[in-house]
Amino acid sequence: MAARVHDLPQVKAETAGADRYRMNPTPLPPSNEASFFAKQGRYETLGPFAAIGLVLLLLWSFVAWFIWVYPEALLNAKRQELASDTQTATVQTETVLHHAEDGLRTVDLWLLTRGRNAPLQDVSLAQLAETLRDGSRGLVDIMLVDRQAQVYRIPSINGQPYASIAGQELFELMTRPSTEGVTIGVPFRLREGLPMVLPIAMRLSAPAEGLQIALALIDLDRLGQMHQLFAHGQDGAVALLRGDGLALSRVPALPNFVGRDVFANAKPGRREAFNGPEGWFVTDGLASDGVRRIGAFRALEGYGAKLLISEAEGASLTEYFQQRRVVLLFSSLVSAAALALTWMLARLLKRARVEKALQIAASDASPLGLFRCDAQGQVIYSNQTYLNLQTLQAEEKAWGWLQVVSPEKREAAKAKWQELIAKAEPFRTVGRITRRDGVSRLLSVRTAPLRVDGRFLGQVGTVEDITELAEQQRAVRALSDILDLTPEYVAQFDRQGHMVYLNPAARQRLGVAKDADLGSLDLRRFLNAETLHDFRQEVLHSTQESAQWQGRRTLIDGQGQTMVCECTVLRHRGSSSSGSADASASLSVILRDISSELQHQRERQRSEALLAAIAHTSEALISVVDLDERLLFVNQAYLRRFQIEAEAWTGRPLREFLGEQEYARRQPALLRALAGESLGLELDYGERGETTVFDLQYAPLRTAGAAVEGAICIARDISSAKREEQRLRDASMSCPLTGLLNRAGFADHVQTSLQQARQSGLPVALLYLDLDKFKPVNDQFGHPVGDALLRAVALRLRNVLRPQDLVARLGGDEFAVFLPTIHQAEDAAVVAHKIVHAIGLPFMIDTLELHIGISVGFCVRAGSEAELEAMVEVADAKLYEAKRAGRSCARGSLPEA
Repeated sequence: MAARVHDLPQVKAETAGADRYRMNPTPLPPSNEASFFAKQGRYETLGPFAAIGLVLLLLWSFVAWFIWVYPEALLNAKRQELASDTQTATVQTETVLHHAEDGLRTVDLWLLTRGRNAPLQDVSLAQLAETLRDGSRGLVDIMLVDRQAQVYRIPSINGQPYASIAGQELFELMTRPSTEGVTIGVPFRLREGLPMVLPIAMRLSAPAEGLQIALALIDLDRLGQMHQLFAHGQDGAVALLRGDGLALSRVPALPNFVGRDVFANAKPGRREAFNGPEGWFVTDGLASDGVRRIGAFRALEGYGAKLLISEAEGASLTEYFQQRRVVLLFSSLVSAAALALTWMLARLLKRARVEKALQIAASDASPLGLFRCDAQGQVIYSNQTYLNLQTLQAEEKAWGWLQVVSPEKREAAKAKWQELIAKAEPFRTVGRITRRDGVSRLLSVRTAPLRVDGRFLGQVGTVEDITELAEQQRAVRALSDILDLTPEYVAQFDRQGHMVYLNPAARQRLGVAKDADLGSLDLRRFLNAETLHDFRQEVLHSTQESAQWQGRRTLIDGQGQTMVCECTVLRHRGSSSSGSADASASLSVILRDISSELQHQRERQRSEALLAAIAHTSEALISVVDLDERLLFVNQAYLRRFQIEAEAWTGRPLREFLGEQEYARRQPALLRALAGESLGLELDYGERGETTVFDLQYAPLRTAGAAVEGAICIARDISSAKREEQRLRDASMSCPLTGLLNRAGFADHVQTSLQQARQSGLPVALLYLDLDKFKPVNDQFGHPVGDALLRAVALRLRNVLRPQDLVARLGGDEFAVFLPTIHQAEDAAVVAHKIVHAIGLPFMIDTLELHIGISVGFCVRAGSEAELEAMVEVADAKLYEAKRAGRSCARGSLPEA
């Protein structure tokens, strides 16, 4: 904050008779130079970033190609390689099969033409077989099979079979009439200890001496060695499948793989995918070794078999994955370096743009218009600011300034101007002009003569718009008045920390007289040693970078008391030459005392902490929701009850927390609370076989302005109180001696049963009972025996009656029974006689055998018209009738038919 600025000296015209000019629009349009530098700045800014962005685009385009396109190219190359290997392996395998087939057909032809008598001992056939074996280098052996599946080597000198293939799948196939031509069977061992062989059989054209089948056996180990050449890598494999999907061989070998239908558990359509003559495949490996594979297959022409060569899917890309990691790492490092370079370049360019913008802004905002005129006063050069100040076009610069002079004064103004120029002396004039658009501006014109070699060529001058300077003078006076009247504390310090200005409010608070000299005051007067050190380290350092700082500091007032203030510190970059008080100012400080606010805040926080502590220590479940029914607060009891974390549910909908069913039970009360009403409700919950009852009190959450901002729910577990209430209610409605209902409980339960009976319409019955001969027992044996007898009577009554029937002791030896549902009126008489009979039996009370009786009066009414008072009156009358009839009997009233 600058020191109080003194009024600027009034600017007056220094040349008598000068006319008032009309100049300078506001705001100024940008000059051509500003536009040029703005475009150049944009190009300079965007160029490096565009280059870096292009490099990154090309780099990551290559990375994208390398990640998504190149692997497919590698896989295609691998497929082509596998297809080529498959073709070569197929040719070699077909050669072996052709050799075996040729051997079969050769033996068949020999037997057809020459071998009908003892072919197994024929020397020429033996030589032929040996030739065929040697031709395959021992890979293929030729044998003959008879009808009993006995296998004979050629020659068979003793005529004994070499082995048997009974039970082999191939023999079963060859015995079928539909089997024709050459058939490939499932590999087997001809004898124990011999290698596995792949059998190929053909039915003989002319069976001789029981021989029906020519059998070629291919050594699977030798065939596997041939296939091993095409199983590249650790997970490479070559398999031979028969046309029906049965595995004939595999390299490397797998347990139980040969003879298995590899398509048995495959997805639908998998078998058909291998129907073509050749192709590629991808398998999950579930039918083999569990390794996901890619491969190629090719059909063995004429044999219905397929040769498959595969590799682990990742094997062909192992080197690629390593390359990809290197490419990604390199690209990431390059991108990080490019981003870091971009960030640093952005900062440098931003700083350069700021500096260039400052230069351009200073040039564009300069109030000086430059011009040169010749000896006759005609302007022959001007800058853009000169033209802008007077709203002139470039072609108007010569005498355009006269356009802002009223027409009747133009000739006099021009003559005066030429007179001043002709004097060849410096001059200065100030005048107010009015722009063409009617805006008034105050201009100052200064000139100096231009001489070359002593020759006067004209005048060079400047035009300055001092309208803002005049306005600023008034604004400074207004600002000084504001600072004098503001309740906030404003101070200024010079570069040495000495105070140069203090407004009246600050003087009063700090105990500084209005006319006191401020030169002896510095920061140490208002800050203690620790605070002063922090002020210098943090505040001064911060203002050096950003020119301002805001925060809180504790100061010392005039009475030595501390006060907490919100501080705004401004650092002034330059000094003024106007002679005002801020010429030597370095820092301006604005303070606002917030001690009272902090005290109120601490009291509010203490109140909030107290309320939170009360809420969290309360056993009641307390929750608060906002107007959108989102949880704002739950206390510790709430968290323990539902075993949740507050952070997990704060801000989430209450409906989501409670669930739809529970939310529907509470919603009416919640909505009324959000509408500004307070109300309560009770809810029952069944938990672990017990009923828990909660009393919920809902109330609106109001702000200080009484506006509803949400709702508060306080839930208390009142299960114990309810159980105690029920216990007291049950005690008030039962006989403590017998455990039966008393008169009040009986009447209450009967009324409930009558309401149900009115809906069903079934008959109901009321029985009044009075013990006979009870008083003598009581008088003779005492009240303990009488009480025990009453308990025994109550037990017998309960045993005689149904669980749903009501039985009560009305007092003394009087009892009552209510039958809520009976199928017919006569059932009441049956029950009455059962009671008379049951009570008439002897009672054993300790060692006493007691004999009493009971008289019964009953009343039966239809459920739709039954009334308790009327039925009591009738049943009581019938009871006295039974007494008069000799006791220990029953009398009743049945409804009229």
